Amino acid sequence: MTAVRRLALAIAAFALVGACSAPSQPPWRLVDLPVSGTRVLGFVPASSGIVMTGSVPGPAGRAPAAWFGGPAGAPWTPVPVHPATGYGRQAELTLPAAAGSRLLALGSAYGGAHANPRPTIWTGSVAEGLTEHEQPVELLGGERAVTTSGSAAGPAGYVLTGQWDHRTGGVGASVWTSADGASWALREDPALLSTTGDQTRALAAAGGGPGYVAVGDARAGLSVRPVAWTSADGSAWTRVSLPSPAGSASVWRVTCSASDCAAVGATSEQRLACWRSGPSWTASAGGPVIPASQLLEVTGLTLDSSGRLDVAAKVDGRLRLWRVGQRCEDFAELPLPEAAQSLALIADGPDLLLATTTESGSKVWCYPLPR
Repeated sequence: MTAVRRLALAIAAFALVGACSAPSQPPWRLVDLPVSGTRVLGFVPASSGIVMTGSVPGPAGRAPAAWFGGPAGAPWTPVPVHPATGYGRQAELTLPAAAGSRLLALGSAYGGAHANPRPTIWTGSVAEGLTEHEQPVELLGGERAVTTSGSAAGPAGYVLTGQWDHRTGGVGASVWTSADGASWALREDPALLSTTGDQTRALAAAGGGPGYVAVGDARAGLSVRPVAWTSADGSAWTRVSLPSPAGSASVWRVTCSASDCAAVGATSEQRLACWRSGPSWTASAGGPVIPASQLLEVTGLTLDSSGRLDVAAKVDGRLRLWRVGQRCEDFAELPLPEAAQSLALIADGPDLLLATTTESGSKVWCYPLPR
């Protein structure tokens, strides 16, 4: 064997060893989007498929948009949108929720002299599309508004959750309900309201279990306790104190199947924590500890067909993604396909769909989940 031949084989062997020992990356695959410049802000399972919501370029900057995808790999088809107001025509559709074929989404636009958020409410179905239902500004906005952060659809209708400056108790958890999607009412159930020295927050909601589940926390002085609320119809709520895995804790996201719910948040030590429902709620703080100097916020959660959770979080302004075991153990971080400003995610059978959004728009990625 010549010296040149031996050198070539040595280089090839070195390259092979290097390739095999390099950290493995998830096999992210780009999914074609229907329109250039699409922004994807939410996913929800509906009608034996997935609905994707967000916006596309429009005459006023952005225009509301939604799409339906059937079985994994099927092309996205537009869901009709029917705006009714000027802010509706430039809204981006967020916080999608579904029960069967029925859909709910919150439109987000900014305007007025102070560029304040102008929320709009949309309901409908995959076949008939999403229709904006004009509401009084004071329903979700006005001087008593704080935030709207959760949505759910169920047998009794639709639910939005968030924060409101109530006339009794001040700023605290709030719920808005509608049976038909067109007429909405603010529910000021005593179980939701803050009391002297005990301020409540509702940070997310889901349909499932008894009908609807909302999660958040209750603050008393320096103590923050994880809380869930359950309701059969959205109007009357029961408050449940969740076990705290370590010290103070907050619950930021929840998702439900037909039989149980899973939730994710963090402890006061900035350790990612997980809760699972059942006969009673259980808690685990098996996630990584985030340094106190880095602001932590859980931004997304999905439950896949194997019972595992996929969790998106923003840590010190940088988005990260974890896969969590069936019993809230084994937080394993997944490398993202690209840096982004926001993430939306949903389990699609054996795969994970992930939308990464930057200034230029969104990309949707598919990742076959490990078993």
